[in-house]
Amino acid sequence: MATIYKKGSWAEHGRIMPGCRIKPKRIDQVLVDGSVICLGYDQKFAAKEIQNLLMKCFPDFQKMNGRVYLPPINKMGRGVCFYTRNINHLGGDWGSDKKRIQVGKDFPSIYRMNHAKNIETILLGIYHYFPDGKHGVILFVCFSSNTYAGRPTHNSAAHVHTIDLQNAQKRGVYRRLDKSGNEILVLDKINFIKHIDSIRGKDEIDVVRKDREVLEYIGTMFDSMPRYLKGIDCFREMMEAKDTTRMNQGAWEGWYYEFFVERYLREHPTDAIIWWSKKGEDQLDFDLRFPYEDWFYGDMKSDAQKKDVQGNLKENIDFLVLEKGGRLWYVALDFTPEKDSEHGYVTTKWWNQKLGKLDNLMSYSKRMKYAIKIHKMDIYEITRSTIPYLGVYRPSPCAGKDRKPKYKIPNKMKEFLRIYERT
Repeated sequence: MATIYKKGSWAEHGRIMPGCRIKPKRIDQVLVDGSVICLGYDQKFAAKEIQNLLMKCFPDFQKMNGRVYLPPINKMGRGVCFYTRNINHLGGDWGSDKKRIQVGKDFPSIYRMNHAKNIETILLGIYHYFPDGKHGVILFVCFSSNTYAGRPTHNSAAHVHTIDLQNAQKRGVYRRLDKSGNEILVLDKINFIKHIDSIRGKDEIDVVRKDREVLEYIGTMFDSMPRYLKGIDCFREMMEAKDTTRMNQGAWEGWYYEFFVERYLREHPTDAIIWWSKKGEDQLDFDLRFPYEDWFYGDMKSDAQKKDVQGNLKENIDFLVLEKGGRLWYVALDFTPEKDSEHGYVTTKWWNQKLGKLDNLMSYSKRMKYAIKIHKMDIYEITRSTIPYLGVYRPSPCAGKDRKPKYKIPNKMKEFLRIYERT
């Protein structure tokens, strides 16, 4: 295993010794219980140690051009080749939480060569921290191979943060999209083996792979949605479908979004998503359920651009996530609204007239939207490890009665919860 220099050594005082495989800068490190210490040194595996680690994970390995290669398990699978690097601090004066792998100049050619042979190239970062030099944390970070295969490699690095590693250590699986839209997938050893074997064709449920299939299904659904929606058109569709609950709501943008998704699921059925509309009194109040995993739900959200995502009742999410260890996805539209007041209140008057409110055609006029311009759809994941990033708010009283507190995703925390994005 990698060398650990004890207190008082040259490395402890920041002097690099010949052959030292460790950076002297003290940075964030993740412990077995998921906590973080801010005084740990970077540790690195030698190339031979990385190969031995992968070989222990996959006893049926082969060698291909000096790299660990895993053949497909059956005709449905693909071979897997690993391009591995140690995860280290970004260097210099960067924050102690910022880490990376350096992508070599040979990666694009290796990726293209493997792709031509139907071999999946895994751009893999390996993180480890052993406080006593023998035992500790090992995590596997899979970066978006196709993204980095298309970049100039003279200074190409794939980045990951301490918070990503911490969340994976707590839960076993953690993923998010970085600011460039690239997926960062962090796995413990058990989930890493499951994920790789599923690529090779092993017939078992790999949550990561199944999630990706569902995310693509939702993305395709979003592709079918118009990017500019007028209130009158949306109200008309809901009225023609005799959806009395939704057509009576003034905040049409959110209700039409639910209407659209429920209709799409009905017209394009899948066994991976259930529209969770007929809920009993003792059942959780969310829009979607994903039956391939226990305690996995979703909810539709529509919020103006750069605003917080307004969530569900705190008690419901606490029960699902904290008590049951489940997951919640928010499938959120990001849009810019046009106020109905800027268009002579045509939507307000039309809607009230259709509902027979002839004595009050201006009901809901102050909040009515004429139209929305949709920019993108984001999916956020809430788990035990990410629930601390949520904020809490209490909705305005209704009919003079206080309402129960709800969670929200603060705008500044979206990047740590976002697992999918579609424009």
